[in-house]
Amino acid sequence: MVAVIIGYVPGMGVSRVGKVGVILKIGFFFVCLVVMVSLQSISTFDALKTDDPSFSPAPASHTVDPGSDIDDTPDELEVLTVTDVEGDISEPDIDISSILAGSLELPVAGATGWAAIDMPLYSEASIDSSIRSHFEAGQVFVIIDEFDEWWYVKKSDGESGWVEHRACFINLPDVIPSIVYNVTNAYSALTRSSGYEIPGVTGEILYEAWSFNHRLSRYEFIVPTLYSTSKLLSTAQQLALEAGDTIILHEAYRAHESQQRSVALLRELMEENDEVRSAIEDGPWNLNWFIATSMSNHQRGVAFDVNLGKVLSSETEQIGDFSVKRITEHDVYIMPTQVHELSPLAAIFERPVSSRSRDAWRDVPFTDTMTPGAILLQGYFDSAGFTPLASEWWHFNDLDGVIIASELGINGSFFIEGILSVVP
Repeated sequence: MVAVIIGYVPGMGVSRVGKVGVILKIGFFFVCLVVMVSLQSISTFDALKTDDPSFSPAPASHTVDPGSDIDDTPDELEVLTVTDVEGDISEPDIDISSILAGSLELPVAGATGWAAIDMPLYSEASIDSSIRSHFEAGQVFVIIDEFDEWWYVKKSDGESGWVEHRACFINLPDVIPSIVYNVTNAYSALTRSSGYEIPGVTGEILYEAWSFNHRLSRYEFIVPTLYSTSKLLSTAQQLALEAGDTIILHEAYRAHESQQRSVALLRELMEENDEVRSAIEDGPWNLNWFIATSMSNHQRGVAFDVNLGKVLSSETEQIGDFSVKRITEHDVYIMPTQVHELSPLAAIFERPVSSRSRDAWRDVPFTDTMTPGAILLQGYFDSAGFTPLASEWWHFNDLDGVIIASELGINGSFFIEGILSVVP
């Protein structure tokens, strides 16, 4: 599709390719390489903002008992006991040369983006050009084209111009539709501690993140993340798909206000329940390992909470001129705990390891509760350039993204409201 915009030259959009070497760890062994690619196209703009009044999340999946004695699977999701994803996991036969690291499944043109901080809207792709207006942090736009480090974007009121995309979030389902999105915090939070419900959190809607997506022609979760981080996630998903697996994404960006509310309510539970308090505070861990009491990488848009599924069936869907894979059925690997179990039960390693180090964790033994599925999941994300969080098997950080977000002052000061996505 072609965007006709006064003062805009469509031919300027180009892509850039870089190469990064990485290692794939399956079980205890890693083999992978990474090649940076970005795709783009030009799209028309159609501002929209739609909410579903009868929200009913329906991920095309089965779920599996996570292997604990705690039955914390929400009523909305079917429980299915599966054996073909348990036990030892052999190294998959992956054609590494077919993995294009950093490439997205769909072009950014037509995708929804957000200003992650207050930032200028320039008349040209240069900080020396005139400023047309300013974005407030969290303000939504549709991406029209990409040129080097810039996006040409259009606001919901029709104003257009250039922004530096390093300071922007992108909606993940718009560019990596093959991932299974199941943002449980947007309809029934799974969060517990030592198996206990957290009053005011567990089973609650912590924020809105569900809308009709015209680009995908269906209702889908809204999942923002820093643009550069989205490319690493795409790499992890391509590695998983090559091996017959898929990432199940539970959360990316989380507003600071939502985070702090959960912190306060968990602290209240700790005051009332000695078992919860003791599990968190006695020994090598503390509360910050399970929920950041100040600033989380989720607020910076550079962290993911994920699970892993074995693909049972898929189909090819057409989105504009592009063909992409859509997972229609999957089983979830057996994991140490349910996602968002905020206690040492969910720990990956026997002791805390600095989350700021890229490699310190490599020499630390796994806990006895780590499952082959959790190790496999860690392998995909390690290969893509992420680092694990010692206390949560489901959480992975983009440390390069942390540096970018910290320098820019991205702090999760806003809630996400609506999308403007259109067909590329």
